[in-house]
Amino acid sequence: MSYYLQSIQSEYFLFLLYSFTVIEYSFFCYYLYLILPKRGIRKSIPFIWLGFIVFAFIDSTFINKDVGFDSFTSGIESIIIILFCIYYLYTQLKGSNNLLIYSTFNFWVVITFLIYFCGTFFLYLMTASMQHQISFQKQYFIINISFNILKNILLCIAMTMKLNDTVSQQKNAIPKLDDELFFNKKI
Repeated sequence: MSYYLQSIQSEYFLFLLYSFTVIEYSFFCYYLYLILPKRGIRKSIPFIWLGFIVFAFIDSTFINKDVGFDSFTSGIESIIIILFCIYYLYTQLKGSNNLLIYSTFNFWVVITFLIYFCGTFFLYLMTASMQHQISFQKQYFIINISFNILKNILLCIAMTMKLNDTVSQQKNAIPKLDDELFFNKKI
């Protein structure tokens, strides 16, 4: 659908492109709001989210309404998400009573997005000014696909860790029943 809308130069393609950035950012802010400790920056996440939504709307409506890619908005999104990821890792290392923080689902999800947004940050910033150069398009495709594949692999690792945690918790939730509880052995 996106490819078709782009190929016919539809105005809906720009709406789809801008809305993807906002939706992606919203989901990640909500996720971080759920996993961050109740103190600290967690209280400011809704205000930062609202500020970004307003900024993205102003950018798409008034500033860059004719540009094909929301390069500046994606750059700001990347910076904010990178800072959130660094803050999460800082809180985990500072207050960790668990020596194996890499064995948690949340750690892998945050590391995934930290690597993804760090790897594509400059790529997205340069897209608006260089998108018509063929050599840049080839490099963009290679870099973007590589980081998307890496992101998907790391998210698969996170999902299997969550699955393993859930299975082990379910096994521990089932009480061990001895036969002696049900069958009196009269010796």
